[in-house]
Amino acid sequence: MPVAWRILFCACLSYTISQFYRSANAVIGPDLMVELALTPEDLGILTGAFFLTFSVSQLPVGIALDRWGPRRTIIATLVIALIGALAFAFGRNLTELTLARIVLGFGCAALLTGPMVLFSRWFPPDRFATMSSILIAVGNIGVIASTAPLAWLAEAYGWRAAFFITAALTVCLIALSYWGLEDHPDPAKARSGANESLAETLRGIGAVIRHPAFPNLFVIIASAYATFITIIGLWGGPYLHDVHGMDAAARGNVLIFMAVGAAAGYFIWGPLDRVFNTRKWLLAVGLGSQLCCLLAIILVPGLGIVVITALFCFMGLMNGCIVMIFAHARSVFPAALIGRGITTLNIGTMGGGAFQQFFTGWLMGRMVPKGTVPTELDYRIIFGVQFAILLTALLFYLRTPDAKPHQTAS
Repeated sequence: MPVAWRILFCACLSYTISQFYRSANAVIGPDLMVELALTPEDLGILTGAFFLTFSVSQLPVGIALDRWGPRRTIIATLVIALIGALAFAFGRNLTELTLARIVLGFGCAALLTGPMVLFSRWFPPDRFATMSSILIAVGNIGVIASTAPLAWLAEAYGWRAAFFITAALTVCLIALSYWGLEDHPDPAKARSGANESLAETLRGIGAVIRHPAFPNLFVIIASAYATFITIIGLWGGPYLHDVHGMDAAARGNVLIFMAVGAAAGYFIWGPLDRVFNTRKWLLAVGLGSQLCCLLAIILVPGLGIVVITALFCFMGLMNGCIVMIFAHARSVFPAALIGRGITTLNIGTMGGGAFQQFFTGWLMGRMVPKGTVPTELDYRIIFGVQFAILLTALLFYLRTPDAKPHQTAS
């Protein structure tokens, strides 16, 4: 197998486990609430802890990617993920589970950006969006596994068993990454920032932040993925339970359509930038479609489960457009800053997810009296908040110039 494709294979499998860990709470959330007497606000904190620590860790991960190389960084973070998975499986209360989610957040911090740095080195620039879309699409198998399969496993053997199994899989991924990953086609260029002083490294982060395109890219990436993951990873399961009376298996069967839609969407969206020679307007179409789906849920009470399933699935399909954000970023940051550029931008991905989950959890806690079940109106208000955030971010992003693939390749 050619080295570049071996790297893609290893990266996809590692990202799959990251996607599982970040999304699992949607299906097991109601079970955790019953077993540990958690409130909706507690569940928001527990779920958001992963995203907050994932976000905070992006700066040190970016420095590590440029100074020590993606291979070492990915392997080290997978070891941390293993520790977090075992800690979650043994967790006995909210504090222990939250600490475990914090460790998992650190452990998964390089499993998206590390492969993207490798893609920038092993594949032509105009293929970056396609390779990234394959990574995220295959990684979405982890999201799919966190829906109906996790629901089945949790009902049959308990949710703790699922995390023991994923811990064993993480051990396999550590060994696979050790065998399969190589930092650069030219070993002399494997660690682009290895000879930089700490001050020079930090100035590189400053150069990324000062780039004219950075604010627009950061705002849209902080909102686009957060909308999707806050539904599939937090409120989708409780909404289906509280409004439609679904048990864990039924909730998983609905959410799996959203996950499958997302996986298909990443495959579909990846090559489209070269077909239409635009990234900005493809992103606008995809996010605009998601806004329409949210608006339907917000404005139309009493939607049937078939319609909800279709809307969730279509939202997942349209979410694939977010690969255009990373492709846009790849086109504007110089090679020596790719690691720091993508990871600094990725603070928005997970930071936005953490903010939406903490904020909507807090808001739900304020709206719903303790000991009562949220109503459909409560959930429509939560979805309305997500709609407002995403619409504002999209309008802000549209001010930035397009990044056309043929310009990147030239």
